[in-house]
Amino acid sequence: MGTAFRTQRIETRRSERIRVHASIQLSTTDGVPLAPLARCTEIGLGGVRVRTTRALAPGTSVRLSVRLPRGLRFEIAGRVAWSRQTIHPALFGAPGACDDDAEFGIAFAPTGAEQLLPIARLFAARDSERRRARRIRRLHGLPIRA
Repeated sequence: MGTAFRTQRIETRRSERIRVHASIQLSTTDGVPLAPLARCTEIGLGGVRVRTTRALAPGTSVRLSVRLPRGLRFEIAGRVAWSRQTIHPALFGAPGACDDDAEFGIAFAPTGAEQLLPIARLFAARDSERRRARRIRRLHGLPIRA
C-alpha cells in the first residue's frame, strides 16, 4: 500500500541475526545526532538493521548505542553498508513521513571480541531457550519442531 522495496537482494550476510525491536541512537563520529526516530530490528555479530524515516548513505561512519533485551547498553562504531528508501505517498507531497520509510544496515567496525560479548550472550540465551523448549515438547510428547 504505497511502499515498494527492491525485491531482488543478494545475500552477503556472514553471520546469523536475532530479531530485536529497540530504539537505537545514531550519531556521527563527532557526536552529531542522526536519524532521531531510528529503531533496531535485527542484530548480529557483524552488524544491525535499522528502520527510520530517512536512509543514510552507504559508507557513512556512525556511532551507535542500543539497549539490548537483557538491559545492557551496547555501543560500537560502524559504517552504513547498504540502504534503501521506500516509495511512499509522503514523498509525493503528503505531510510527514512514517518512521519505517527507510531501512539500512550498519556493519560494525573491526574490534576485539570482548566488545561483541553482549551480542554473543544474546545468542547463547536464545540457544538455551530453544533447548529448553525442545526438552519440554519431548517430555509432553509433542513434536520437537512445532
